[in-house]
Amino acid sequence: MPNPLRSITTFAAALCLIALVGAAKAQNEPVNCRCQEIRFTLQPGGSHDFVVPIAQNPVRIEVSFTLNNGGTQEPSELMYAVVNQDPSSKQMTWIGTNSDGSASGSSSLKGATIARIFGGSAPTTNASMNVANAATRTLSIEQNSSTTAKPGEYVVRLYF
Repeated sequence: MPNPLRSITTFAAALCLIALVGAAKAQNEPVNCRCQEIRFTLQPGGSHDFVVPIAQNPVRIEVSFTLNNGGTQEPSELMYAVVNQDPSSKQMTWIGTNSDGSASGSSSLKGATIARIFGGSAPTTNASMNVANAATRTLSIEQNSSTTAKPGEYVVRLYF
């Protein structure tokens, strides 16, 4: 005669296994990421705002900069960051990497500068990525008028 308790236990174990397999499959499915590219030119002292397209999700931002003067900016012409907006507090948090490879993490509660492109070496800054308005997820690329004399060409890529 079959044991009803054993049948119920086997059935419950099978349901748990199905749920675990379904959860594992859902976690391992690839996320469809999107990319947005923005190109612009800034005069010395100029700035360009853009909006981080999503909250409560890490967004990677890559910035390329050149003065088109025939030289290569040292130590590099790149800065990047991973940013996020907390939907409850509306504050931004980030880990930003400067053109010399130095990185730091912070939030809009403590400051606005996310990353910098140095002119030669720190602290001489040719361009910076800053929080313009945390509540609206607006960031800004700003070109320094004290250290640049030519227009800068920028490519900003956002991955989300």
